[in-house]
Amino acid sequence: MLSDVALNGFQGNSGTQRANQYRKLVIRHRSAHNWFGDDPSATPCTTPGVDNGVCAFGSPAENSFGKSSNGAVRGPGFHDVDMSIFKDFHLFGDHAVGFRFDAFNAFNIVSYGNPGTGIESTSFGQIAQQNSIRSTERHLQFSAHYSF
Repeated sequence: MLSDVALNGFQGNSGTQRANQYRKLVIRHRSAHNWFGDDPSATPCTTPGVDNGVCAFGSPAENSFGKSSNGAVRGPGFHDVDMSIFKDFHLFGDHAVGFRFDAFNAFNIVSYGNPGTGIESTSFGQIAQQNSIRSTERHLQFSAHYSF
């Protein structure tokens, strides 16, 4: 019996294979704890090779490959905005003073990791707590320089 069937194909040497995709996944009421939503199609069919008529994905029959395509589901996107403002003031000759303000992840946008895609896993469709946030917190930096 398979230890874990994933939506996104073989994973290393463990023998994990693709799931069967029976129908389109309908996503309603999405959250970080339930990324695929609460529609009945988001609950996977765990009996190998059996389609219950509702689920979008299920375990393939023993000794067969799954029919799910690569990229069948999408995870949350990654968004990050970095900004800089700088100005140089020329004093006299070759002397100048420069000011610079940098904002990394300026709007403090949270970008979550990908949800669990193992059909037989208890974390299917959940964004795991460990390493679940890919973006960093907002960092602000101010600097000045004098050149001569």
